[in-house]
Amino acid sequence: MAATVSTLTSNVTAPVNFVLMKGLLSAARKKLPYFNGTLPGSLEKSQGSASVKWRRIENLNAVSSALSEVTGTAAAFLGRDAVQPTITDVTVAMAKYGNAILVTEEVDLFNVNSKSAQLMDVLGANAGESLNVLMRDVYNTGFTQVRYASGVASDSVVTAAITANDIKYAVNLLNRNSAMTFTPMGTSRDAYNNQPIRSSYYGVCHPDVEEDIRGLTNFIGVEQYGGYTETMPFEFGAVGGVRWCATEIAPISSAASGISNNLLRMTGNNVDVYSTFIYGREAVGSVGLGNMHAKNTYEMYDPSKPPAVELIYHAPGTSGIFDMYNEMGSIAWKTWFAGKVLNTAWGVKLRTGASRLT
Repeated sequence: MAATVSTLTSNVTAPVNFVLMKGLLSAARKKLPYFNGTLPGSLEKSQGSASVKWRRIENLNAVSSALSEVTGTAAAFLGRDAVQPTITDVTVAMAKYGNAILVTEEVDLFNVNSKSAQLMDVLGANAGESLNVLMRDVYNTGFTQVRYASGVASDSVVTAAITANDIKYAVNLLNRNSAMTFTPMGTSRDAYNNQPIRSSYYGVCHPDVEEDIRGLTNFIGVEQYGGYTETMPFEFGAVGGVRWCATEIAPISSAASGISNNLLRMTGNNVDVYSTFIYGREAVGSVGLGNMHAKNTYEMYDPSKPPAVELIYHAPGTSGIFDMYNEMGSIAWKTWFAGKVLNTAWGVKLRTGASRLT
């Protein structure tokens, strides 16, 4: 099977007759939040299994009958009874993912500074985004509690942006299902330009939806509470019992709904429908091989490589008889990954449009 090779004449042009600049053009640095708040796990190497298990002991039923006085002849357990706790196991199988670039020796020989090192950075960023896309898809398919904009029945009739009632509906549903919030109520001792925020779940939306959330009544920007409570990277504010961050890789269904002049239409005349996620602690889990994946939001090209990812570089001359002239090298990343919704009752997916900004 043949593979595409990055060469001087195609992908990586030598800087001959060009004025070299000290700085490099930066690729887009997407925000990657989908591991934020996931319950991490790890699968140890050489343990004979590719599946991971989370175990939850369910709450016992509330007691409504009083214990009667012990009378008569003493017997085992004094006539008392015991209950059997319910244990729920959630399992998921691991799968292997990766990406690679083949390069010729000329890529490094005729370029100032190591192009291979720069390509390694690109692959590291690709690993982080790929894992977030995989984790995003876990949310998108695993959150079975769905609220369509303004309470309509399906994508095809969505003609509204996200509203405060949509968020209230989701938060009320999580509260009724005894979901756990991520952050406690926050209050500031310094009243200057600070506002208290309620105990909150996490929310992830698209930047288009972010602007609608910012416009909601009682929205509090992160700059008004970030000085006295810990915040998520790229958190932009709180409203309705949810603390929010946004990402460019949030799911969008193109032209999935009807026509509306007030909403964004990226394709044709029909409205695009966005997935926004609101979830509680221990709603979602993620697993890496021999290491935990990230637990927080991070940005592409962060200095440290994504956790649980192996970055691999083979220099020209390391392939034996398959590279007779020491001309070919490779750069790759590899990881094992599994993500799982651990409790469907503790996550909600909102399906809404996004306002057209004029």
